[in-house]
Formats: sequence, C-alpha cells, structure tokens
Amino acid sequence: MRRGIGCAPTLGPRDTPMATEQETVAQESRQLTDLTDWLRDYAARRINSQLMDERRTIAPHIVLDFGNRGLMGMQIPGTYGGQLELTTFQLLRVQRQLGAIDLTLAFFVGLNNGLGVRPILRFAQPHLKARYLPDLAKGRILAAFAITESSAGSNPRALMATAHAETEGFRVSGSKLWCGSAAWAGVISVFARHTGANGNSAGHVGLCVDADQQGMRVGAEALTMGLRGMVQNTVHFDQALVSRDRVLASPFSGLSVASDVMGLGRLGIAATAIGGLWRALQLMVRYSKRRQINTGTLYANGHARQLVGDVWRAARLLGQFVDRIAQAIDQGESPPAEHFAAAKLLTSEALWQGADAALQMLGGRGYCDNNVISQLLRDARITRLFEGPSETLASFIGKRAWLTTGNPLVGFASNSNARTQEAGKQLQILLARVGQGASVEVCPSQDALFVPLGYAVAWQLVAAGCDAPNPEDHSWIQCQFQKAAATALSSAGGGAIPDAEQLACEVAIHIGDLQQSAEGADFELD
Repeated sequence: MRRGIGCAPTLGPRDTPMATEQETVAQESRQLTDLTDWLRDYAARRINSQLMDERRTIAPHIVLDFGNRGLMGMQIPGTYGGQLELTTFQLLRVQRQLGAIDLTLAFFVGLNNGLGVRPILRFAQPHLKARYLPDLAKGRILAAFAITESSAGSNPRALMATAHAETEGFRVSGSKLWCGSAAWAGVISVFARHTGANGNSAGHVGLCVDADQQGMRVGAEALTMGLRGMVQNTVHFDQALVSRDRVLASPFSGLSVASDVMGLGRLGIAATAIGGLWRALQLMVRYSKRRQINTGTLYANGHARQLVGDVWRAARLLGQFVDRIAQAIDQGESPPAEHFAAAKLLTSEALWQGADAALQMLGGRGYCDNNVISQLLRDARITRLFEGPSETLASFIGKRAWLTTGNPLVGFASNSNARTQEAGKQLQILLARVGQGASVEVCPSQDALFVPLGYAVAWQLVAAGCDAPNPEDHSWIQCQFQKAAATALSSAGGGAIPDAEQLACEVAIHIGDLQQSAEGADFELD
C-alpha cells in the first residue's frame, strides 16, 4: 500500500487485494519513471529558465501544464481530484528532478505541495478539503503558507500576530513576511498567537484563510537575489474575522501543525538541493572534459578531479540519506526531527559549495550571465536560509546531542545497527573531549560549540543511514565528520572579542561610517 507522509494508507486504483507487493512496487516505479521522463522532455522543449529569471515571473503555460499533469498536488487522493497519489519517496524524487531542471520551478512546485497543500490535506475540516483540494490538485488555484514575521524567523514562538477568539471566530491582526506565492494564491494557511476572550494567551492557532478574506491584504513583493521567478509577499491582517470552521486541527495546536508541515518542507528542500547538486556536477564534467589546459584536459587535473569527486559523493550519499528518510515515512515510521534538520542542513550546504565549485571551474565563463551557473548559484543561496538557517538547524541538532545521555545517536537513528553503534561511539568520544573545555550548561555563549557539533552529528547520521557505503565513501563521510569535530573542539574554549559598540567604532575608524543617502529613482505616484 502507498502511504502519504505521516498519513494512514488510503486505497487507490492500484491498491487492490489481488495486487502483490511486487506488482505495486513495479507500478510505482513505472509511474515515477514516466513522470521524470516527461519532465526531462518538457524541460528541453518548453522551459527557458533564463527568460523567467530576467522577467521575474514563471511562464503561465508551465503552471498550467504542471497542473494538468498533476504536479501541483502530487499527494492529493483521487477522491479529491488528485491524479498521482505519490508516496513520499516518489514525491521527493520528482522534486529532485525538478531541482536539476530549475530550482525556481522546483521550489514553486514544492511549496505548493508541502507548505500549501499539506496543512489543508492533513488538518483542515472536510468541507474545506472538498472546497480547495480539487482545484489545488489541478493547479487551478495555488496555496501559500504564512508564518514568518519581522521578529519571528527561526523562532516561531516569537510570533506577534494575534488571533483573538470571539463568538463568530478569530479576529486576526498582524503582518507576515516572505510568503511564497501569496499574491498568486487562492488559499493561505496562517499562524498566529491565540488569545482568549479574556485576553489571556492560549497557545497558537493555524487558520485556513481564503484569498478573498475581508481584512486581509497582500502587500509588497520582495525582489529577491535568487528564485526571481517566484513571488514573495508581505501579507497584512487588520482585524480580519476568520470563522471557526477554518481552524487547522485544534485552536491550540498551531505550532504542532506548522512543525509537521515544515518537517516535510525541509525534506523537500533537501531533495531539491540534491537535484541542483547533480546539475552542478553535470556542468563541471561537461566543461572540464572539453577544456584543455597545459597538462591536458581540465578533468584530468588532480585538483579538478578532487572537486568533482566531492560533489559526486555528496550528491550520491546525501541523496541516499534523503531516500532512506522518505522510505521510512512510507513504511509508517516517524523519523526524529533531527533527521529532517540534518537532511536540510547538509544538502543545502553541499549545494552551495557544489554550485560555487562549478562556477570556479568554469572560470570567467561561469561569472558571465549567459551561462547557467550564475543563476544556479543565486538560486542555491536561499537553501541555507529558509525553513531554518543552517546555523539554527545545526545548533538544534548539537544541543540535542549535548543533552543526551549514553549513545547520542541511538535516539536519532530510525534503526539501531552496527553502523549506528560505531557512529555513536565516535560521537561519545567527541562529546567527552569537547566537554573538557566547555560548560555543561546550555546558554547562548555555547552556540559557537553547538553549531559545529550539530554538523558532526549530522554527518554521523548519514554514516549510519546510508546503504552500506564502500570504503572510499565511508572515508569521505568520516572526513566530513572530522572537519566538523575539529571545529567543535576549537570552539569549546571560546575566544574573546570586543563588544558590539567597541567593534563598530573600530570598523568606523578603518572605513568610516558608510551609509549611502543619494536619492534613487522615483517610484512614488504623483
């Protein structure tokens, strides 16, 4: 049977009592192959990424064609008009292929499937599912997700937007930043602080808000460095009255809903980043095997081969790690939050390093905008920021390991095996060495330790979770672990720097108090 992420299995056209497990797997494999083949052919004929980047908009025909193919609602059941009903593994493999084709398109599709569809599919009341899911499945409307605020980025508990409980529903006020597809969306999942009728805090609430909601206004669009074809908007709420039947799950579980949705979002980013990493590798190999230098082809150069090898191993081994998490979900397991964080952390960092290595290998040609690598680099940069900056995710993983007694990896790994035990022992040794020079208390000053420690734990999760890596692959993973471990050890003792005011004064002495004030173009309406 096929499972949606975290959902009970649902019967579909391929799930009959007569079907064997092997037949189901074969059908799912053919479906995935057909989808990826269609995407590759479509990309060659119908997609011009550079033009969309320059125009800052996704071509409408692509949205329509993707909707008709079922890509805008890949896990929506057939009962709600879904055409594909993909497993988590299949969904992420499609995201990987899209990431190789165009990161902007990949994140546009991923946002609609993960942050857009998922909260409605899993947590909305039946009448809202019936209203929105059929149109979402066919791409006739898009969905958005609104949680980030100016004072609440990676810390959703700092949300200032409020949803005041009234008899008729919730009176929502506040503003949300960087809401992907908000200006294009027909429905938005919004998260705010729940205040009771007496004004007391009652946790957080998630609401399924229609685009025509009175009191809601889509504001300015952020002109981002990369992913230029997508829109990122501010969304404002001014005493908007949202009826109670639009609550996601319960009125007190908003952050639980958001956490569930963002967990899948992080895994989707990881799968997309793997696709982008394979694309960077493709560009490196294509160029280096043709480029002649004084010793032969660039590909034959030892340093170039080392760069290629690093990108190749990262794409394969981190791809295996993401696949393993997806397969565990499809088998009904609930992987720990550290898995999602580690996958997103390592793949986004690997993509950034891989895209930079590809640009470096292409030299001056890579720096010219008529080559695709500059867009890949700009688009890749956001992966280290959204759905949790790398430092925040690494610190989360590092703190959890720091506070764990016994083997710090056993509680993180989905199953305990010899590789898990060995990786855990190495982490225990590292934690003991780090502990000699660091405070055992968890405090902000310890973040310099928790971040590299989190990277070290993440790499040992990969070591435990990959399919029996060969000696060369295992050595490469251990090399990444040792680099992070060395940084953690050097961070344990700390290091004094001036306070912020002193440092600002020193900077001003060297370069002045720079702040440009010359007027630019006038965009105000006269």
